[in-house]
Amino acid sequence: MRTFHLYSPKDNLLKPLLIALGFFFAAALVKAGMLVFAANGLAVKHYLDIGEKAFIVFMTLGAVFLLRWIIADAPFNLLRRHTVAPLFKAIISLFLYFGAIMFLLNRLLGINLLPLLTTSAVLTGIIALSLQETLKNLFTGLWINMDRIVAKGDWVKVAEKEGQIVDVTWRTTRILTRDNDLIYLPNRFLAEGVLENYTYPTPIHIVQVDIGASYNDPPNKVKELLMDIAMDTPDVLVDPVPEVLVLSYGDFSINYRLRVCINDFNLASRIKSDLNSRIWYVFRRHDVEIPFPIRTIYTRTEAKQRSTAEIISSFKDISFLKMLKEDELARIAASARVESFGAGEAIVKQGEKGDTCYILKKGSADVLLKDVLENESLIATVKAGDFFGEMSLLAGEPRSATVIAKEDSACIVIGSQEFHEIFRDNPEIAEKLSEILAKRSSELNLIKSKNISKLHAETEIQKNILSKIKTFFKLS
Repeated sequence: MRTFHLYSPKDNLLKPLLIALGFFFAAALVKAGMLVFAANGLAVKHYLDIGEKAFIVFMTLGAVFLLRWIIADAPFNLLRRHTVAPLFKAIISLFLYFGAIMFLLNRLLGINLLPLLTTSAVLTGIIALSLQETLKNLFTGLWINMDRIVAKGDWVKVAEKEGQIVDVTWRTTRILTRDNDLIYLPNRFLAEGVLENYTYPTPIHIVQVDIGASYNDPPNKVKELLMDIAMDTPDVLVDPVPEVLVLSYGDFSINYRLRVCINDFNLASRIKSDLNSRIWYVFRRHDVEIPFPIRTIYTRTEAKQRSTAEIISSFKDISFLKMLKEDELARIAASARVESFGAGEAIVKQGEKGDTCYILKKGSADVLLKDVLENESLIATVKAGDFFGEMSLLAGEPRSATVIAKEDSACIVIGSQEFHEIFRDNPEIAEKLSEILAKRSSELNLIKSKNISKLHAETEIQKNILSKIKTFFKLS
């Protein structure tokens, strides 16, 4: 998922300090110039007054920026994750600037506003009215922080705007949307409107996916498939457990809702997309129909009519199928099927039961092997034309490795049913197949354990495989 980065205030932490030093340096230059002129008898009272006022201005501004850096910038930088930090920094800065203005007016112009502000009810009323909205935003900002309504990093929806909280200042709340747009909302919007917080008090959020399935597909089957999809999707929580609801019986489909929990709202869109994508592949593999609207008239061409010849041609390079006759291959091809897998989906999982073999027709996949310490490592990458799962097909053994699709892939899936008659009519085929499989099995065993010698007799492995084939297919 694309990640955006905002400009961070901590990048300019030293800026107020540098500005303060600049004002102090300017004040020192003015004072030095005055002393030089006075020492050389060039001082004129008019210019000395101007120099003195400039010195006061520069020193006052330097003091303001230095105090702001000491009181606000440096300490609150440690609290920059909290929305209260920019709020208090703004309040402190306002008091410092107001104090500096009062001081400069008094020293430079002889104007003292303090008695006027404290004694004039009319002026106080005028100021209060003019600052009504500002004060409302200020106190709302304080309320937001005191009650922990939102905090920096929270995902929220307010005033129909959805995004992540960047800052809550004394006047505005800043929200970064998924489109990387920064929205400034007056704080009063949070007090007057409806705010949805997807992060606090709990980061757990529910993602829902609605899907329709054909009336020909039993609801329990569809619900089981949707649950498997949810449990296999990365970043979906297993606690709370996902749930599948049957919503309604529509005009052309039974409507289901898959509900899963996540603990990061930022992932919601991506996880919903992953779920929708996996539903298509899993439904397609298990012949669950996602129906078109009943108002749409459409025709379908069954793939079986043209797929048998393609499947037989795919058998030509498969070592353990080369010895079979044309009619035997045709029999296997007629019962085979083509299944599609999306990138990242597990085609088979190590340790699970199986009685099928896969021929990769399109795409590529990684073969992962898990050791006794549960560490998973990549041992091979299979490409179009390669096959795997033959030991499960012919001996009923659990899957010896996990195979994950690297990209959208299609596999020809061969089941064990048709081999019953082939082995019954030609018992010698089982022995020949065991010879071919012995080599592949010994190579995998070498990878699994360094203690197995490369010179291990393949005849022993062959006998073991042949025995398993006979047991699995109940051959005498």
